[in-house]
Amino acid sequence: MQLVIDPCSDYYTTAYMNRPDVQKALHANVTNIKYSTWQPCSDVLTNWTDSASTIIPLLKEFMANDIRVWIFSGDTDGRVPVTSTKKSIKIMNLPIKTPWHPWFLNGELGGYTQVYKGDMTFATVRGAGHQVPGYEPARALSLIMHFLDGTDLPESK
Repeated sequence: MQLVIDPCSDYYTTAYMNRPDVQKALHANVTNIKYSTWQPCSDVLTNWTDSASTIIPLLKEFMANDIRVWIFSGDTDGRVPVTSTKKSIKIMNLPIKTPWHPWFLNGELGGYTQVYKGDMTFATVRGAGHQVPGYEPARALSLIMHFLDGTDLPESK
């Protein structure tokens, strides 16, 4: 399988995310913060100092309020490696509901997953980097569909 990434995808995404109808549909920039345009990476996040350095308390709050949580990582992601995500999850000290096992899509290994009590799932996506849908769109769609359907990722080919 050949990996093809459009070098202009940031341009398309930026143009799309700056459309007023898209921002309205996403309930984005409802406070009309003054910035020139939406950007995939900007100093706004780099200089953001009024939030915690971890989302672990938020994840715990979601789970305490019966909000299903899925966390996924591309297994070739150099920015947020799988090992880092697994370490963060381990800190939460959650009981395991379904141990680490492979998941499949169209007869191929899609990655690995583990389900925790409290309705949290962690999944890796084989062959994907930091922005999973850009690297493995079919596997990303499978993750989203199973999340929305409330079903586990397929355990067999």
